[in-house]
Amino acid sequence: MRILALTNRYPRPGREQDAVYNHLQARALAREHTVAAVVPVPWTERVANRRTGVTIPPELDRDRVHVYHPTYYYPPWVLQSAYGRFYQASVRRTFLRAAAALRPEVVLACWAHPDGWAAVQLGRELDLPVVIKVIGSDVLVLGRAGRRAARVAEALREADGVVAVSRDLADHVVRLGVDPGRVHVVPEGTDLEVFCPGDRGEARTRLGLPADGRVIVFVGNVLLSKGAGVLVEACGALAARGAEFRCYVVGRGADTAAVGRSVERLGLGDRVTLAGPRPQADLPDWYRAADVVTLPSYSEGIPNVLREALACGRPFVATRVGGIPELVRGPAGRLVPPGDPAALADALAAVLADPPPVTEAERSVNVSWDKSARQLAGHLRAAAERG
Repeated sequence: MRILALTNRYPRPGREQDAVYNHLQARALAREHTVAAVVPVPWTERVANRRTGVTIPPELDRDRVHVYHPTYYYPPWVLQSAYGRFYQASVRRTFLRAAAALRPEVVLACWAHPDGWAAVQLGRELDLPVVIKVIGSDVLVLGRAGRRAARVAEALREADGVVAVSRDLADHVVRLGVDPGRVHVVPEGTDLEVFCPGDRGEARTRLGLPADGRVIVFVGNVLLSKGAGVLVEACGALAARGAEFRCYVVGRGADTAAVGRSVERLGLGDRVTLAGPRPQADLPDWYRAADVVTLPSYSEGIPNVLREALACGRPFVATRVGGIPELVRGPAGRLVPPGDPAALADALAAVLADPPPVTEAERSVNVSWDKSARQLAGHLRAAAERG
């Protein structure tokens, strides 16, 4: 099968850690199918890259996936409900050229708006079926209310199929008016050869962390919506109780500075470290170094971070939102309400006092990328055959 992907959420020079999951899935698809990807680069990123010396070529090959990099022009922060039209106009020439070269049987758009909306319009122009993959915020946040929410719902209703990463997210899509028969759940994969149990002490040594003491690890976008601020407040509560621990926040995001100010305000500089973005290859050691991994988000699809933590044999404390409860199959997954620092502190304290082992049943929430890709390919093929 020939598959043409369209998404601005994909690794690229200067942002190699962005949406790695989309590339891993495309790479797995490319083992059995022919895959190309149109990955628009926002014009604002192009401007920033000129200052830093980063060059993104118009085309490149990445693990058997041919990637095109057109520039996406849009007005930042305003007219967001029209981003789909800006996106469509920006990528159309490159998309048509990629389609002429590949002769795709189906288009896969990753992210509902603007990517999915534009894919539906371009697919209609070329008489190609379009499947939209949704992962969380593109439905749970963008699809909540307002004009942009209407565009999200429009894209999903007009697509030939929708793939969601969790049952909870699929139910949200159906509530937007999409035919339940065209909505399918395909879990994201996990590289089980990379994310696997390992020695905690050796991991800490490789990362340059102290060998002793309890460690809490947060991995992801450093955003208040991901609960990074709530985590700092919870760490303050733990410190006030006299708990001995270190917390490492691994990642970057728009709220990094605000989180750093909270750390300073609470006097937690010796307890909470903003470790910054780290290479994907280092993440297994960050999980292994932890006594507990935490993700106190306000909204989620089904986070890869928690899957990867379980694959590495580490328990987690997270919030009871989105598809996260689908990952809990035993005591290694503990859930708290979102936005509740006290409840988060209590749960973290309980796990730090007596970290539960992760059972094979709990690790089994993970599937390989090859299995995930085969499931996705089945739905893509069905859409292609329906025409």
